[in-house]
Amino acid sequence: MSKKFLTVVLVVLFANCAFSQSLEIPKQEFNKTDLTNQFLSQNSIKDSTEKKVEVSSSPGKKSGGIALILSLLLPGAGHFYIDRMDVGKYFLGAEAMSWLGYAGLQVYGDALQDDSRTFAAENAGVNKDGKDKDYFANIGNYNNIYEYNNYMLATGRYDEVYDVTTNYWNWNTTVNKDDFESQRKKSERVYNTRVVFGTTAIINRIVSSISALILTNKKSPTTLNFQPELIQKEYGGGVDGMKLNISKNF
Repeated sequence: MSKKFLTVVLVVLFANCAFSQSLEIPKQEFNKTDLTNQFLSQNSIKDSTEKKVEVSSSPGKKSGGIALILSLLLPGAGHFYIDRMDVGKYFLGAEAMSWLGYAGLQVYGDALQDDSRTFAAENAGVNKDGKDKDYFANIGNYNNIYEYNNYMLATGRYDEVYDVTTNYWNWNTTVNKDDFESQRKKSERVYNTRVVFGTTAIINRIVSSISALILTNKKSPTTLNFQPELIQKEYGGGVDGMKLNISKNF
């Protein structure tokens, strides 16, 4: 009786231990797998959050194309866009000087031209209304309309003969004719000099746009000096053109 009871107890204990081990093993494996999945999930969320923060916190980059276009429209505007007016102020100043020079020469040339034509009306009896530049060039080369018409007829240029009633002139002295011609040519030289300032404005736009494009991605400050210089004739006081002096300091 006691041997049977002992045998039953041992069998029960053995079965209980086996059953307990069978329950603990899958429970342990489930916990490891669950913790691993949870750990990977948290890391992926953390990485994605960090990436979003990095993208949102990166500063906006200036566009070189926009800087170039702005400088073509107005020198210095592209430099203002990229916060480099330490350079752009020179291009903006050159733009202002170009237009002021062009406008000043226009006003001065108009004044010289009006004075010369008024002088011709007073000393040659010219009716200056509705006359073109060629007409005033001719009255500066011929003493009167008859001399001019005779030359045109002699050279077979019949279509260039003037009507005496509407285009009459007759200089009172040759000296006055020469003074008029000198003043007329002076006004023409002034008008021609406007081209220099117009060309300077175009070159200034091109150089300004290139400078803005180069400086868009540069971090170190750069100083660009832009200085126009007129090239004057040795004799006669006229202007042959303009020279641009550009220097760059690093």
